[in-house]
Amino acid sequence: MHRKATVTWLVAIILYAIAGTVATPADDKPLTLGIFPRWSAQITVRDFTPLAELLTRELGRPVRIETDKDFDSFMRRVYAKEFDIVHLNQMQYLNAHDKVHYRLIAKICDNPTCVIKAVIIVRKDRNINKLGDLKGKIIAFADPNATVSYVLAKSLLRASDIQPPQYKTIFVKNPPNAVLAVYNGEADAAGVGWSVLLKPEIRQRIDVNQFNILAESRPLPHLPIAVRADMNTKLMRKIQKILITLRQRADGRAALQKIGLDRIEAAKDYEYNTVRELIHEEHISH
Repeated sequence: MHRKATVTWLVAIILYAIAGTVATPADDKPLTLGIFPRWSAQITVRDFTPLAELLTRELGRPVRIETDKDFDSFMRRVYAKEFDIVHLNQMQYLNAHDKVHYRLIAKICDNPTCVIKAVIIVRKDRNINKLGDLKGKIIAFADPNATVSYVLAKSLLRASDIQPPQYKTIFVKNPPNAVLAVYNGEADAAGVGWSVLLKPEIRQRIDVNQFNILAESRPLPHLPIAVRADMNTKLMRKIQKILITLRQRADGRAALQKIGLDRIEAAKDYEYNTVRELIHEEHISH
C-alpha cells in the first residue's frame, strides 16, 4: 500500500520457530501484530519483541510487529484490516469491532484488578491544589482518540463543572509526552493513565515525586487485544491460550515483564460496556 501523505513507522520482525523447517505456504504466511502508538515506535518494538518471538515459536510461523506514527494513522490500517492481531485502546477496539468486526480475545493486566484509571497530574511547585485551580490553565492530553488519557481524564474535569472553554487543551501525541509537558512547564496539568508514571522510560528521565495527583477516575477494563474477524477459529483460540498462559512459563513471564505487565487475561466484549457508557456520557461520536 502506498502512502504519499504520511510516514509510517513500520518495523518487521520475522522469526522462524525451527530452523530448517519447511512449512506449507498457508502456514508460512506471517501474522501481523499491530500495536497502537501508546509509546514511541522504538519503545513499542523493543518491548513487544519478546512476545513476538514467543508467538513465532509457539505458532510455528513468523509474527511481525507493526505500529504507526499516531492514532489516526494506526486506525486507518485497522479499518483496512491490515493487522491479524491488534493491541489497541478501549475506544479503538469498539470502533474496530463495530466497523470491521475484530474479535476480542484478551486484555492486558498490570495490576491485580486488571483495570486502568485516569489521573490529573500537576507539579507540586505550581500552587495548583484542586481541579478548580485549573481554570485558565493549559492541560495536556495524549490524543483526541485516547480513551484514558483524554476522554476519561476529561470526564473528571466535566464532573467538577470545568469545561474546555475554561482551560486550554494541547495534544502531545502520546501519554509520556503529556507527563513531560507538565514536568517541563509546557503545560500546567496533564490527563494520563496512572500506570504511565510507573514506566521506566519516565522514571529514568524525571522525578515523578515532583507531581501531585489532583483527581483519579473510575476504573475501566484494561487495554484489549483482538483478532481479525476472518481468522480461523482454531488459530484464534491457540493465540488466546498462548497469551493467557504466559505467566505460567519462564519465557512468558520475561515477555510480560518487558511490556510492564503482570499477566494477560481472557476478555469478553460486554466488559467494555462501561466504555460505551463513557462515550455516551461524554458525547463522543462512535
